[in-house]
Amino acid sequence: MNGIYDRLKSFSRQGKSIKIGLAGVGQMGRGLLSQISGLDGMDVVVAADRNTENTFRTFEYLNMGPGDYHYVETRKWGTKETVRIEGIELRSDSFSGKTWKHVREARRKNRLVYCDSLSLLFGDSEIDVIIDATGSPGAGAFIALNTLSAGKHLITLNVEMDVTVGPFLRDLSAKHGVVYSLSAGDEPPAAKELYEFPVMLGMDIIAAEKGKNNPLDREADPGSIAAYAAEKGSNPYMMTSFVDGTKTMVEMACLSNATGLVPDCRGMHAVKADKHQLLDIIKPKSQGGILDKSGVVEFVIGDLAPGVFLIYTTQNNTVKDELRYLLLGEGPNYLLYRPYHLTSLETPISVARAFLYREPTMVPAAGLISEVITVAKKDLKAGDAIDRIGGYAVYGLIDRAAAAREGGLLPIGLSEGAVLKVDIEKSRPITYNDVILPADSLIHKLRDMQESRGY
Repeated sequence: MNGIYDRLKSFSRQGKSIKIGLAGVGQMGRGLLSQISGLDGMDVVVAADRNTENTFRTFEYLNMGPGDYHYVETRKWGTKETVRIEGIELRSDSFSGKTWKHVREARRKNRLVYCDSLSLLFGDSEIDVIIDATGSPGAGAFIALNTLSAGKHLITLNVEMDVTVGPFLRDLSAKHGVVYSLSAGDEPPAAKELYEFPVMLGMDIIAAEKGKNNPLDREADPGSIAAYAAEKGSNPYMMTSFVDGTKTMVEMACLSNATGLVPDCRGMHAVKADKHQLLDIIKPKSQGGILDKSGVVEFVIGDLAPGVFLIYTTQNNTVKDELRYLLLGEGPNYLLYRPYHLTSLETPISVARAFLYREPTMVPAAGLISEVITVAKKDLKAGDAIDRIGGYAVYGLIDRAAAAREGGLLPIGLSEGAVLKVDIEKSRPITYNDVILPADSLIHKLRDMQESRGY
């Protein structure tokens, strides 16, 4: 970490910086804009979001006036064109020389460029790294395909996209010689940090886990939790994905795909426990615990959030003696605990690692080990269209990818816009055969390409 800091300071002293394009200026994007503005050696130079009203509220919240940014209007200076990337035709915005003149003028005045088109990020030759802070699988797929193909590094907070097409994007980044990475500070990378430490030392992993302090209510929807979301200052759809458990399922599937750890059962166990109870509960049944096997991902409801933790063991008696001497317990199992994760505040670490060292913080290195399947939140009728993650229709549950494939179960990242062909009763998993999928959906095309390559 000191090496990164020193190199960024050196960059700054030379009048240089890592140029960042930010996709999404909502809650996460707001934090990123504020955080990066105070750091040496990196700058957000372009921010893009289709919701201009929301973005200007963010600027107002950050006390940014018109003299701090320059708004590039797509409707005024952009035209639509069809491009082909990786054999896929996309409709994209193309900008005139006048647009880039405005961008250069904003740079000269040290202003942030804001645009309602993501395409400006990919076409700006000065941008080194793009951060995806949208949280939408569909938008994330568009951002990722364009970013990596343009030869730019991509740091994503979009775990929903990663668990759907992450292995494909991992390989696409390698093809173009750039970095695709999950962002430091999110719970999966924070948990992976803990995982790597004992694995490197030859320990055996029992469980990698996160705490959850939101109430777990599978039936929650943006209407029922509107007041709770407002109290937390969060988008009600995002907050619903936390409360109905989908976000936790996605995060643990992301960790599973990075490490090869698996869910012990569909949906995981979701026990209530505090730090002092973990070693008594999260252990194999042969030891009196709840697990059918070791090497799993799990989550616990209680005051452990916002932390992540890892339970490990060893068969080496000398190591056990050393751990006992170091006051880590009597065994046979031991606990590592990180009591925090700083979400987007840690994203600059991943930006710097990608640009300076060409290293990802975390990728789905193990492939598609776990899937997040789509489950009916209420009784649904034929003809109903499934809304977005954190909406009114469905929630997600983690399962082994092999089991999901065998059952033909629909991944949550592909569910938005799917139209039901049959009635689905509450709590029933939804299959591919139950729905008509959206036509010409980019994330579906990337998923098809991923599956054709054997993931």
